[in-house]
Amino acid sequence: MEKQTIQPFLSVANYHLIEHQLNKIINAYNTTKDKNVILAVKGLVDTELSKNLDFDPVQLNLINQLYNITDHTQSDVFLESLKLYVIPFKAVTASNLKSLLKKEKKLKLPNLESMDFQQICYLTWDDVSTHRKYVVLEQKGKLKAVKGNIDTKVIKGICAICNHHSDVSLFTTTVKGQVVDTFKKHSNYICRDGEYCNRNIADMQRVTDFFERVTQ
Repeated sequence: MEKQTIQPFLSVANYHLIEHQLNKIINAYNTTKDKNVILAVKGLVDTELSKNLDFDPVQLNLINQLYNITDHTQSDVFLESLKLYVIPFKAVTASNLKSLLKKEKKLKLPNLESMDFQQICYLTWDDVSTHRKYVVLEQKGKLKAVKGNIDTKVIKGICAICNHHSDVSLFTTTVKGQVVDTFKKHSNYICRDGEYCNRNIADMQRVTDFFERVTQ
């Protein structure tokens, strides 16, 4: 892999999309020796990446190296090197979170030091004692937060954020209605494990749509 001469240009969701598509190629090599089948899979991957990514020729040359990868060892090396070009989630401090959620008098904060901000499309954490879940998203350079209640019941289902089948729980937010002293509730099943959910996100628009839906 060439030395880094390119500025970071991949969103976290872009990185996950590339990772997911690369896994399709690796799975093809692991399950068949038919070159036509492998070429067909690469064609589908190329279509998916072309549809969702818009990069300049230099950036594309970097990404296109994935078509030469045939096993997990090569894949791991490639994906690790690609992290150099990932734009991480906006820097967050405990002070930021307290400001975003200033109405929470006993706000339990996440362990920010343990988080890999190059792997998350949105920040989330739970307060088990109050059954509260917090979600923080970056929109147009600014951090926005929403809180809600997370049901203790866990079922198998489709997550409203990442659209993958997983262990989900009902997440309910309450927002002020247009009429004075009225409120609206929004309930969606989302991944119980926020880290797992983040790894599945290859389309940031889904996250944005979810956030807007539960705050309006």
